[in-house]
Amino acid sequence: MTYKTALLIFCFIAFNLLSFAQQVVVKGLVFEKGKSNRIENAVVTNKATKQYTTTDEWGNFEIATNIGDTLLFSKPNFDDVSKAILVKQNLIIYLTKAIALQEVVVKEQSKKAQQQEILDGFRSKGVFYNGNPPILAYIFSPLTALNELIGKDANNAQRFGNYIQRENAESNVDRHFNTIVIKKAIDIPDKDIVEFMYLYRPKPADVQYWNYYDDMNYIKKSYAEFLKRKKDFKD
Repeated sequence: MTYKTALLIFCFIAFNLLSFAQQVVVKGLVFEKGKSNRIENAVVTNKATKQYTTTDEWGNFEIATNIGDTLLFSKPNFDDVSKAILVKQNLIIYLTKAIALQEVVVKEQSKKAQQQEILDGFRSKGVFYNGNPPILAYIFSPLTALNELIGKDANNAQRFGNYIQRENAESNVDRHFNTIVIKKAIDIPDKDIVEFMYLYRPKPADVQYWNYYDDMNYIKKSYAEFLKRKKDFKD
């Protein structure tokens, strides 16, 4: 074995031992800022290795990392938090509720309350099936079924019920595809965001079973296509 070969082997072993020594397991808790609530299903991502884990029902997490890596803590409806790992340590992380999303939730709840109030108004007029009585209603409540079929209030209730379905379906799209979620997924200039949202807004059926990862993947894939289209247009 030559001197150079021995030196290379020594350097290789020393490098791997050093790397191994820098690997640590970081544990911690995630809370909602300003409250004692522990946050379940928050995503903890090692930005260097792309490995991730989620917090359990008590807000606990555990993830392998190297000294110098950065952990990203994210959760829908909360602002992201980044934490650099400089030494082996246990972490307590506080996530702040996104103000804009709180307003969306409140508005959504208010809208649903208004919709229910209108439906209750139709119920008080004897309209219980929004103009679409089931077959059994003709047997057990024939007068109610007949009123549902030909009554003016029933027709209005049917139109309003159809409107609610469309409106709530579009509201579900808004929860998955809005400026806050988009800016979490990609670094997009403000001047492009309106055009991007217009061109790539998903359909209600598309987002029906989406989760946070589906949102991120769709936005990133769509933005790559958006940039390609812009480049091709310029060329």
